[in-house]
Order: sequence, then structure tokens, then C-alpha cells
Amino acid sequence: MAVELLAASIEIGVVTTNLDAMVAFYEDFLGLTHQGNLDFPGGTMRRYALGSNVLKLVTYDEPPTAPTAPGGGRAQAGLRYITLVVAGVRQAAGQATDAGYEVAEPPTNFPAVPGMGWSFVADPDGNWIELVGPL
Repeated sequence: MAVELLAASIEIGVVTTNLDAMVAFYEDFLGLTHQGNLDFPGGTMRRYALGSNVLKLVTYDEPPTAPTAPGGGRAQAGLRYITLVVAGVRQAAGQATDAGYEVAEPPTNFPAVPGMGWSFVADPDGNWIELVGPL
């Protein structure tokens, strides 16, 4: 028997020890709307709207012992990146470069879909964000 889901959306938690730089990336660079903060025992969650979904920047009073494993799916198995659909992949990758963020994989065409492509940008902690859309 499957679990009964009450929402057709997803909430993604990104744990960080580098909150100011991560806020600059997700709020200022990507333009996600800050919904508010939620304190919980042992930490704080900063919530951002992403359509009907939520991205959460989470900090703990006692930081995790292991750092982020940068490198997306090529570096380690598991949940390794999130995908955002953008109006122009090349333009967004250029904006990332101009803002000082790492373009981990340059804009690349989807061979089966002419004019559409992807690029990967790394946030300040090294997490990969896939940008997908028209090149």
C-alpha cells in the first residue's frame, strides 16, 4: 500500500554552514522569493517559494561534521542536483559567470530536442543546479 500524499509539490532541504553566501545565490541571483524563517529545536530553516514547491536553506546550531560533496551526480550517488527551467540557458550561465559563480558544465544542446539544452551551475557550497530550457 502506498503512502497517501496530501500535496502535489515537493520541499527540498539544503543544509548549509555558509548561510549568507547561499542566501545571495538563491535569493539574489536565482530570484527565489523568501517566504520566511522557521525556527526548530537545534536550528533554523529559511524558506523560498519555487512555484508551488519550496526550497529550504537549513542551518543547525551544531554544524554537520561532514562537508558538502561538490561535483553533482558525477561525484557521488544520491540526491545530487535540482533542476530549474529558465528562459535562456546560455544567458543564465553567462549571468552566473558574471556574478562569480562556477558554471560546472557549460550550456549543452539536447540532441533529441533542437534548440533546448542544459547547463550546471554550482551554488556557494558546491551543490549543482541544473538550468534547462531554450539555449
